Amino acid sequence: MIRRLTILKNLDLFGVPYKTKISINEDEQKSLLGGMITAILYGVSFAYFIYVLIQWQTGNILPVTSSMSKAQKQGSFKINRGELIQFTYSRGSIQEVDPFDNQNIILLPIGYELSNGYQSPPINLLSISNGTSYYDTLLISPDEITIQQNVNASDEEYPVIQFVIVLRSCDEMFLTEGQKCASQDLVNQFWNYGGSYLSVFVKLRQYSVKTQKIEVIDKEIYFPLQNQYNTNGQLLFKPVNLDIDDGILFHNEQKLQFITDIEIITSQTGKSFLNNSFGFDTYISIYIVLDPIALDNRVAYPKLSQILAEVGSISSTLLMIRVFIILFNQHLLEERLINRIIRIHHPFLQLNKVPNDFMKQIKAQSKNKLVITEIINDIYKIQQFIESNFGKSALENSNLKYIESESRHSVKITPIKILIRSASND
Repeated sequence: MIRRLTILKNLDLFGVPYKTKISINEDEQKSLLGGMITAILYGVSFAYFIYVLIQWQTGNILPVTSSMSKAQKQGSFKINRGELIQFTYSRGSIQEVDPFDNQNIILLPIGYELSNGYQSPPINLLSISNGTSYYDTLLISPDEITIQQNVNASDEEYPVIQFVIVLRSCDEMFLTEGQKCASQDLVNQFWNYGGSYLSVFVKLRQYSVKTQKIEVIDKEIYFPLQNQYNTNGQLLFKPVNLDIDDGILFHNEQKLQFITDIEIITSQTGKSFLNNSFGFDTYISIYIVLDPIALDNRVAYPKLSQILAEVGSISSTLLMIRVFIILFNQHLLEERLINRIIRIHHPFLQLNKVPNDFMKQIKAQSKNKLVITEIINDIYKIQQFIESNFGKSALENSNLKYIESESRHSVKITPIKILIRSASND
């Protein structure tokens, strides 16, 4: 049992060595200069810690980010009304007619969902308009759209879904209640003006690592509108899968998905080019497609442990100056001990009147007294002096009495003189 307790005792990592005191109230040699430097170093380290902490809390310490493009076998994205895409007529002057005016419709926007190439019933997009654009024309926001991509295009369980927006001339069979087509005179006036552009507004999103919020970036795309041609456009939306780790101490991951970029492919054909697909002539056709190449981004914000490690490394670098202060204090301690030895051996010596060469010799001799072998030799000389004047028995009895008075335990005592002689012989 005692052996086990001894083993447990030896495992103690908090043991302290015995330190010989310089004086009753001093364990170490310290100086005013060392105290000033210590206060400055710790003050600077603490100020730097506060500075880094503030920078960390305000998001000025950038996180670790990584980005990788990856081909997805399958992918899906749902677009809510007004969140990603809107379009309007971009007229150059107030005299131009708005072709999307519900009371005088010249161009009718029709939407189709294409699932593995199969069309859904047509959707009159004018019926879900969303206010007015800064061109003072009707702003149209398609309703909820789902786009999907699949490497295996023949997979019926997970089909490839695209959404197409086409502009055609007004046809009453597509109109809803309260809508009517424009007169032929107004149609001729519109085309005689020379045509303009269809403006498509796309709301892309990016993650701000500083504010930790999703920022919306508006992008405007122009598709030319001409009477004799059809402008084909493909909007290839590039998704991003974002993993955010913003834990302070432990991992705290969030997963987000949004559209971060867009690729635009355009071409121009005759307006009857898509007649076989939709059954009518078109002026503009825009296909909304999900890109199979997605970005996998990861953002890992610095944790408290990393901040403390950074502050600790800087503080350790600053505290390297302590080497010079330690050397300075060692010099002070050595001078202090040498002066004390000189006063003991030369009590009547006036130091300010001693020549420098002689003083150097005295200091060199006194410095030798600090060496452990010299201390043992001096103790041995004292022992020899006591033996020659008082006898061996007196020395042994004095040693025994002193040790017994300091110890309350019954132990076998080895005379000090044997230890001293042994050390002296070594």
